[in-house]
Amino acid sequence: MSNEQLQERPITYATVTLGALTREGDALAEISELDAEGNPFTRSLRVPAGLPGEHVTIAIEAPLAPRPGRHRRHWKPRPPRVWITEIHQPSPLRIDASCPVFGSCGGCQLQHMRYEAQIEWKRHVVQQLLLDIGGFSDPPLLDTVPCDIPWHYRNHMRFSVNRSGQAGLTVRGSHRVLPLTECPIAHEKINRALKILGEQENARPQVLIRCSDVSNQILIQPTPSPAIAQQIGKAGLDLRNETMEEELSGATFRIRPSSFFQTNTAQAEKMVQMIRAGLLDSATNEPLDKMTIVDAYCGVGTFARVLAQHVGKVIAIEESASAIKDAQWNLRDIHNVEILKGKVEALLPGLATHIDGLVIDPPRAGCQQVILDALVENPVTRIVYVSCDPSTLARDLNILCHIHPIYQLRSVQPLDMFPQTAHIECVALLERA
Repeated sequence: MSNEQLQERPITYATVTLGALTREGDALAEISELDAEGNPFTRSLRVPAGLPGEHVTIAIEAPLAPRPGRHRRHWKPRPPRVWITEIHQPSPLRIDASCPVFGSCGGCQLQHMRYEAQIEWKRHVVQQLLLDIGGFSDPPLLDTVPCDIPWHYRNHMRFSVNRSGQAGLTVRGSHRVLPLTECPIAHEKINRALKILGEQENARPQVLIRCSDVSNQILIQPTPSPAIAQQIGKAGLDLRNETMEEELSGATFRIRPSSFFQTNTAQAEKMVQMIRAGLLDSATNEPLDKMTIVDAYCGVGTFARVLAQHVGKVIAIEESASAIKDAQWNLRDIHNVEILKGKVEALLPGLATHIDGLVIDPPRAGCQQVILDALVENPVTRIVYVSCDPSTLARDLNILCHIHPIYQLRSVQPLDMFPQTAHIECVALLERA
C-alpha cells in the first residue's frame, strides 16, 4: 500500500442542490464552512457524476497534507476528492451509467446524462465560449452533430499498467490504475483484445491498442508474447506489429502507433465531408482545378487525400516523422500533393501568399500567434478550422474576426466525436471579409 493510501484523511458530508456543469462536466456545489478563526465562508466544489438541480448528499475527503520533512515550498495542495453518496432528488436528465467504475474512472464524465442532453449541453458550452472569449453576441452556431452510435466508438486506447501488470484506466485526479477488461466507449475489437491482455502480466507503463473499423486488423504495443498473439488470433483479430490500415471516405490509410488519426471513424467521415464542403462548395470565383489548398497539421494525410481529388494542388504540412512516413505512403499515388516536413508555424507564413484555402487542425492549445499573424497579413479566401478545444477556438476566432477584422465567421459546427465525455470538437468556416 502506498504512503498516499496510508495517510488518514478526514471525510465530511454535506447535503446540497447542485449547480451548473463546469466545462469539464462536473456539477458545482456551494457549501458553507468556518475558517480557522471561526468566520463563515462559502466554498465551491466540483462534483463528478452530478447534474444541475439535483438534491444530493456528497462526501468530501480532505486532500493530502505534506509529509513530515518535505519542503513545503515544493508541495502543491490538491483539491478535495468529492463524490455523491445519495441522490435525494434526481434530475430528469439522469440515466443509469452503463460502466461499473463510472464516477471513479477519469475516462468519461457524462455517462449519467441522456445523450440528447449531452449534445445540447455541448452546443451551449460552445455558444458561451464564443460569447465570453470570442466576442460573438450572435454567432452562426449550428446544432451539435450527434454520433449515431454513442458507444464502443473509440478505435484507439491507451491503458495504464499498474505494478501488478494489470491494464486499465486511471482514477480521476490520481495515478492509481483501475484494472479493466472492458470499456463501454472502446471499440468492441479493443475490448476483445483487452480481455485477453487482462489474463497476463503486462509491461509498464502503458498498453496501446488501435483497431480498424472496417477490418479485423489490430495493433498492440508493446508487442504481445507469441502465446498472447496466438490467443488474439483465435479471437478473430488480425494482429499487426508496426502498422495497420483503416478506411475513410473510400481511401485506405496506413497508420503507425504514434501517428495521429481520428479516434471515432464514423464521426471522422462526417468531418471530412464538412471540410470538403466548407472549402469547395462555395468556391465560385475560380475553377477548382486552379486552387491551391494547405492541409496544416496533416497527420497521416487524411484531409489532403480527400481534397486532392477536387483541387489543383494540396500542400500538406506535418512535423511528426512517424506521421510523415504514413502520409508519404498514403499519398504515394496522388501526384498533386506536396508534403512538407516541419512546424506549421515555421512553414505556413511563407506559403500564405500563394494559397486559396486552408484546413487547419491544431493541437488543443490552438494556433500559435505567428500563424494567426500570417493569416492576417496574407488573408486566405477560405479557412476551415478544426478544433478539439472550443475555448482556444474562440480565442483565435476573436483575433481573426474582431481584433483584426480580416475574416467573417460563416459557421461553427460542433461535432460529437467523444460521446459520454466532456470533450467537444468543432469545425468552423471563415471567409475573407
